[in-house]
Order: sequence, then structure tokens, then C-alpha cells
Amino acid sequence: MAVVAGTFDHLHSGHKLMISKAFEVADHVIIGVMKDDALEKLHKICRENVEPYERRVKKLLTYVSELLNIYTNKTFKIVSISGPYDIVLEENNIDYIIVSDETLPRAVMINILRRQKRMKEIKVIIVPIVKDIQGRPISSHRFRIGEIQ
Repeated sequence: MAVVAGTFDHLHSGHKLMISKAFEVADHVIIGVMKDDALEKLHKICRENVEPYERRVKKLLTYVSELLNIYTNKTFKIVSISGPYDIVLEENNIDYIIVSDETLPRAVMINILRRQKRMKEIKVIIVPIVKDIQGRPISSHRFRIGEIQ
């Protein structure tokens, strides 16, 4: 089982790379999507421009349905989360967590917290941050501020 979690605002190639990696390494994937009311706790740039939860989930479902044409016999579920530790400190059977270079410190903390709870450690898989042709990271906040269309 693999987990990948985030806001998934303005679903982009970096998100897709992380999600596809999860399907590549595991038979079952849990995709945690940050709830709208949980976003206030985060310091997202232009938070008011974050797409509504339902729209983010709809885009994820569309993308995952494409992946299931490639990764047949895989299963998944999308769950709403309020923070980065919701799924990973509740579900013991997770084998992999998919992160970017940017979110690696959170994965390290997750394994520390899991050890404290006597849960098995999760293998961390790091996917590279996707960059545009100028070498700048593609990120949701760049979409929110209108820098990327």
C-alpha cells in the first residue's frame, strides 16, 4: 500500500508524477486530499485562490482513471485529510509514502512519529520536483498567483 497526500490544488505534472509513482510501486493507493476548512492552518500563498475540495477531487479522479488504464488490477481510495499526519499515523499497513524533495522532511517526521507509536516504518520514495523550461519548479502557488496558466 502506498500513500500520497497534499492539497492537490491546480493538479499539475508534479502531482501527477507522485501519484503515478504510487501506482507503480503499490497495488493499493491512498490519496489524501486536504479539506477546504483545513487550509486555514496552512500558510499557502494566495490561499483564497485554492480550488474547492470537490474540484480537486474530481480532477484527481479523472487522472487516476487514466492511470488505471495503464496500471490494471490496482485499487485506490481518495480520503479527505485535515493535516499531513492523518492517514499515516492511523493506518499501519502502509508500505510507501511518495514525497517530493520539498516534502521529504515531513516524511522523516512521519517515520519518527510512527516509531514512537510502535508502527512499522514507511519506505520513503522521493520524486524529483518537476521544472518548467526555465528550470523553475512547477507548483500550485505559481498557478494561484497567475504565473502559470
